[in-house]
Amino acid sequence: RSPPLNTFMEGIVRRQASIRVALFVISGVVLALGLCVGVLAFWEGDRGRFWRTEARNSLHFLVVGDWGRNGLYNQSRNAVQMGRIAEELGIEFVISTGDNFYQTGLKGIQDPLFTASFSNIYTAASLQTTWFAVLGNHDYMGDALAQTSEEIRQRDPRWFCRKEFQLHRLLCGPSNEESCDSKLDFFFIDTTPFIDEYWEDNATVKFDWRGLAPRKEQLQRQLENLRGRLKESTATWKIVVGHHTIRSIGHHGDSHELLRQLLPILEDLEVDLYINGHDHNLQYIKRTDSPVHFITSGGGSKAWSGLRRASEEEGVQFAYDGQGFLSVSVEPTILSFSFYNALGDRLFSSALTKQKPIQDAGYALQLLSAMSWPRRILPL
Repeated sequence: RSPPLNTFMEGIVRRQASIRVALFVISGVVLALGLCVGVLAFWEGDRGRFWRTEARNSLHFLVVGDWGRNGLYNQSRNAVQMGRIAEELGIEFVISTGDNFYQTGLKGIQDPLFTASFSNIYTAASLQTTWFAVLGNHDYMGDALAQTSEEIRQRDPRWFCRKEFQLHRLLCGPSNEESCDSKLDFFFIDTTPFIDEYWEDNATVKFDWRGLAPRKEQLQRQLENLRGRLKESTATWKIVVGHHTIRSIGHHGDSHELLRQLLPILEDLEVDLYINGHDHNLQYIKRTDSPVHFITSGGGSKAWSGLRRASEEEGVQFAYDGQGFLSVSVEPTILSFSFYNALGDRLFSSALTKQKPIQDAGYALQLLSAMSWPRRILPL
């Protein structure tokens, strides 16, 4: 049982804790008391959970990946600018695209790297909100189960990491929440088990595959679950988040296993965005041969690995070989996003639009089910 707030705050003062910690504790208490209207739902398997957030017809969040290096390689500088943009936008949460702790993940729940690379780095008051994270290949090189455990959230309750899960967000205000037909669905997936080279017998790096079924069975189940969830979704916007690239002109390039197994599902079931890390840069790719928009946000710390020259057919709209992060704002008919570097400069912005409601018939999903959503890129 938690102690009274006054006692807790007095203890903090006695220990001469920073203002950051005090603000974080207060925000956590407010969240725990459930003082806001709940509209953000979470599913893992058949279980549901709800985060209490303000009911609004817009959503703002940040995305960063490949970051956990004790503040080095401009991680701390990047974090400062994330805090500034988060405050300007009034974000609800942060998404981490994996490779959360370098070089080999966490050693366990009590690993000091968790504090040194996360809690002590992302200290802005605007970042004291939930961080929804997936695992990257470097996270699997350590104790992968530590990152996904409930126990680690006792060290910093902002942290929420699972191998695969779903978030559902209404894009309506409190007055019409029950009849809301504008929705956003996030599908977080575990891409590391898909990559063939990690399973080679002669691999020099060991991966923590505990908790996974035999590989073939695990991949088939994950793809079937994703396909089923996407089919069930009536969301206006569908976003899939994973660690590994599908399309990229960075150091790692395209992930052929995901091109073969994952991309057909995303295309068939009208996913709008696939957001990833893995390559340590910022990219936006929209090819003419796919309806999916590909976004890389993997510039959380060490970067400058190089970009290859791309052909026009590869659809590269933007690429930056350096540190930075992504902001996303979603409304019922428009999804806008911006890339920032570690100095806080906005490097590139764009937006996607969708058809407006037909009179009072919501988004007329049944009427338009045989059509693709109208999509176009609007330079800002």
